[in-house]
Amino acid sequence: MIQRRALFAATAGLALAAPAIAETWPSRPVRLVIPYPPGGGTDIAGRILGNKFAQILGQAVVIENRGGAGGMIGTRAVGQAPPDGYTLLFNGTVSILRDNFDPRSVVDHVVRVAATHNILVVNQTIPARTVPEFIAYVKANPGKVNHGTSGPLASQHLAAVMFDLMAGTRIENVHYRGTGPSVVGILGNEVQMMFGSMSAVLPLIQDGKLRALATASAQRSRMLPDLPTVGEFLPGYGAELTYSLCTPIGASAELKRRLEQMVKVALEDEALVAEMGLRGFEPQYEIGDSLKRSIELDMARWVDVANRAGLTLS
Repeated sequence: MIQRRALFAATAGLALAAPAIAETWPSRPVRLVIPYPPGGGTDIAGRILGNKFAQILGQAVVIENRGGAGGMIGTRAVGQAPPDGYTLLFNGTVSILRDNFDPRSVVDHVVRVAATHNILVVNQTIPARTVPEFIAYVKANPGKVNHGTSGPLASQHLAAVMFDLMAGTRIENVHYRGTGPSVVGILGNEVQMMFGSMSAVLPLIQDGKLRALATASAQRSRMLPDLPTVGEFLPGYGAELTYSLCTPIGASAELKRRLEQMVKVALEDEALVAEMGLRGFEPQYEIGDSLKRSIELDMARWVDVANRAGLTLS
């Protein structure tokens, strides 16, 4: 664990960085917009990290949930704010172009912060206990298995679309305004399955209210090492979920460097990493051209999936 003296030194180094803004930012609370309602993975991770950012900056970080349209409402709202560091976005790293809107036209992904797993879960009305059994059940019961998403073309929706393409199934998608509401939907049997972020569904798995069949990620989860991946049954399947800290377009290079260093300090705190791990999040630090290339490749992959499925993007 980082000792208090070491953390102080790291924070002091952060304060000395970017002298053009160091003396003026932040001089008042910072607004961190989470473009989903409370209770989902984005909200949980954002609040854990927001608390740590406030400690590092010595200034309040105020969480604001702006849900709807698969994260687009909150993203657009941040894009309209001044790029002065007082309005930031915490969101999934990869989004998809739709309605002729590219999120990268209004926000910059400055630093990737964390990764988690979307877990394929079913409620007690589904008898399947393995992915092959689930595929067989869906095929034998056309139109009877509904999937709860956090919004159209959000990561959970795309994970289900890819599953359909590779498994030859047809799952009916029901779009909610975030993962939190979709969890309510599966518990109330409005939907029978979902690809839910681990932080949102893990307590329900542990309580026996939901049954986990597999993780959507390419690699098994450290938190649930005995849980197989979907790809073990559908080779090539992989639908990772990562989170980034974003600014409105036009933020200065100095501010971006300050944010990168803030995140780096946060992720070096073993207590924070342990807290994230208990909720199913794994630290993942990526910046600059590497992050940009990763986003471009992922977005191209998901556009291809959407096109092959015949989804309307505009």
